[in-house]
Amino acid sequence: MHEYFHTKFGFCMWDAGALVLLAAVIIVLAVHMVRQKKREREFEAELADKMARSAIRHDSKN
Repeated sequence: MHEYFHTKFGFCMWDAGALVLLAAVIIVLAVHMVRQKKREREFEAELADKMARSAIRHDSKN
């Protein structure tokens, strides 16, 4: 098997493992970025809601 990869594809088995690891890291980073964007949108919505409530309270005091 090692000879097949080495002669047909031009890389050794360590390279194949590194490619698998690289693919896993890219997938994990992509999932993290999607989740982070979702959290940011939720926090921004929560902040806008708090600011609106604060403005209403401030207006009612005056």
